[in-house]
Amino acid sequence: VWTGSNPHPQVVAPQGHLLAYRPLEAVAMDFTVLEPSSDRRENVLIMTDVFSKFTVAVPTHDQRAVTVVKALVKHWIQPYGVPSRIHSDQGRCFEADVVQGLCKVYGIRKSRTTPYHAQGNGQCECFNRTLHDLLRTLHPHQKRRWVEYLPELLYVYNTTEHHSTGYSPYFLMFGRAPIRPFDIWLGQDRENFEGDEHAWVVEHQERLRWAYKQAGQNLDQAAKARRAYAGHLGGDASLLPGQLVYVRNRRFPRMHKIQDVWLPVPHKVLERLGGDSPVYSVAPVDSSGPIRNVHRNELRLCGPTVQSGAVIVPPVAEVDGELDANGEADDSVIVLINETKEEFLLFPASYCVSLSSISS
Repeated sequence: VWTGSNPHPQVVAPQGHLLAYRPLEAVAMDFTVLEPSSDRRENVLIMTDVFSKFTVAVPTHDQRAVTVVKALVKHWIQPYGVPSRIHSDQGRCFEADVVQGLCKVYGIRKSRTTPYHAQGNGQCECFNRTLHDLLRTLHPHQKRRWVEYLPELLYVYNTTEHHSTGYSPYFLMFGRAPIRPFDIWLGQDRENFEGDEHAWVVEHQERLRWAYKQAGQNLDQAAKARRAYAGHLGGDASLLPGQLVYVRNRRFPRMHKIQDVWLPVPHKVLERLGGDSPVYSVAPVDSSGPIRNVHRNELRLCGPTVQSGAVIVPPVAEVDGELDANGEADDSVIVLINETKEEFLLFPASYCVSLSSISS
């Protein structure tokens, strides 16, 4: 029974969290691809202020690096200011020399998501889901012209209280509450202040300090909740050198619905890249392929674990294959039946060592 087609267990590797405690401290960028609009644009460059969650979405015809630079300057730096840091995945459009040159000119630090993990830019991934949900609310005849409705949808998002901060992105970004049509309908007047400019600035700064402090505390609590939830899902997902794993099958990206979830050849964990990195170096046990660096979420633990050259198996019901005087199997393949997980694990005889190394 081949386990490569079995639904994969939910494994969540320990994740870092991108946090900021003031506007423009960090801006996250990512592309999302939508259905082609009436003007044939289908790419949207998402730029989100990590602290305030204020977001700008720029429709583009392509995902070239020069397009990223032009959009960043025109739609973010010029209207809102220069961020201290830009965070993105490791796509070519974000790592090109022209982007690095822009960062050097403006003194912007550049950070990247974890390698080999396309979902690492959670800040933008979260907004992408929200944007898709908002676009679904459009009438069918409006969806082909989604570019025209994007500014209105962004305004709704930016002027609505965010669950992570407790404030609207607009307020945290600009320091004042937005004026929306229903505020006028409800009779809510604009903010009135009696006094000179200096007194207004002092009061305004005091309110911002309080809001930033509260938003920062709320962000910390939200991050702790996400870490606790991830730990509840995946438990301790760390791997040790020598453990055997299956690697997720990415050979058919457009035909993944009926293909095996996992590659058939088990891989051996060689090392963990970095201290707390969720990326591991693995190699096929039959030397049929090169060494690969793979994110933990793309790996599934096999039944046996190799430790100090010994194969340690969970409770084994049967070993198919005769053992000779040296404790090695005559057959080319040994089938280990794992009663605990109801799995059959197929390995060439050379993968197993002496019978005394197999414990139950």
